Amino acid sequence: MNKEVKLFLDEYSREIFLGKAAYFIGSGISVDSRIPDWSGLLKPFAQAIGISELDGKDLPLIAQYIVNEGSANRGPFINKVASKLKKKFAPNNYHRIISKTKVSTIWTTNYDNLLEQSFSGQTIDLKVNDDSIGQYDEGFDVEIIKMHGCVHHDPNKMVITQSDYEDFFINRPAISQRLRVDLLQKSFLFLGYSYRDPNIQNIITEARRLSGNFARQHYLITKVKKEREFELWCKNLERYGIKVLKIDDFVELENILDTLSLKSRGKSVFITGSHREDANVDVNELCKFLAGQHDVILNDGQSTGVMAIARQVYIESILEENMDIQDRIRFFPNPYAANPSFANNPMLLPQLKEWRSSLLRSTHVLVAFDGGMGTESEIQVALEMGCIIIPFFKNCQSLTWKLLDNNSLTSRLNGIDDTYLAKVSGSLVTETDLIALLTKIFNE
Repeated sequence: MNKEVKLFLDEYSREIFLGKAAYFIGSGISVDSRIPDWSGLLKPFAQAIGISELDGKDLPLIAQYIVNEGSANRGPFINKVASKLKKKFAPNNYHRIISKTKVSTIWTTNYDNLLEQSFSGQTIDLKVNDDSIGQYDEGFDVEIIKMHGCVHHDPNKMVITQSDYEDFFINRPAISQRLRVDLLQKSFLFLGYSYRDPNIQNIITEARRLSGNFARQHYLITKVKKEREFELWCKNLERYGIKVLKIDDFVELENILDTLSLKSRGKSVFITGSHREDANVDVNELCKFLAGQHDVILNDGQSTGVMAIARQVYIESILEENMDIQDRIRFFPNPYAANPSFANNPMLLPQLKEWRSSLLRSTHVLVAFDGGMGTESEIQVALEMGCIIIPFFKNCQSLTWKLLDNNSLTSRLNGIDDTYLAKVSGSLVTETDLIALLTKIFNE
């Protein structure tokens, strides 16, 4: 990973963390799900009107030709396009990584619903038209704005032909105004748009028309092309306030998005373990260390037991040093802890996992003490959300002990400190070891 990309990761992850970033997703993100791209959708229709080659063509204009040849009746064309896109497609790895990123706003020109599927278990504020753009739902994890419509929500209003683009500002004034505001207030990351992709030029032109000279820095990640015209295209984007990050292959894109997913959560820690109120755990040294790190945030899952002990020590340590606690702790409601009898009810575990999705999507590091079913469920969600999980227990009979059999967890920790897990296995691990490992993680 070159210096330019590393600098971008540091700067842009901070923008996401502060809520000043938005993703803008194009069709390239859905390609690995085998969903037809623009050319794939239009090709059979284009061939029917005598156009055999679509590479480099203005596809909205081609779509307009197709409708014109059908006596300007867009209904049959839209219905056939919709039937292709409504087939069963599954989210791919890009969607899954994006769904684990603490980005609060996602714009997309895609008509499919793969983004919504990937956020399963999280609360989505979905906006597909001007009527919905003015509605505000509190408490959502992510807002998805489908500026060109959705195949699953009134496909007849999808923006797809040249005339649709020309009339966009007239037909969708609320979405246009919202895009203008976001472009001025947030830093956009354009994903899934490639060189020669006609859609990106339409989007950039719309954006420039809306906001003039951008007040914020925006980015576009795309695969490098060994062509002079590609370099000129990248340079031209600079006048729109868009910096192009060039990658050699799409594996690198996965790594970039994965890193953003974790770094977007800031230096946040969640501590899980037994929910028993009589839990006998010494977390003094750990919580005093966390409190002493001025940019570390404790995510409070509002649990009893280990979490409650950690919360008390952490808050007391911050107040003793006369530090401002407002930005140092975040609270996440936990209905599971409302009734002590819930803790041993396996029927409620699926609901607990759903409640914990938002918490663990906001967590960089999870420290796991010995625990029961609830702790195990929180760890499972943390694995799904890509958190760094640090086991800190000595009871080899506990449910959490099986963490040491998880290859992704062990290889990740061994890549940071190859001695820590050996100490855990030998029941030799101490809070000093745990703090040393956290220090390495925070200093990456």
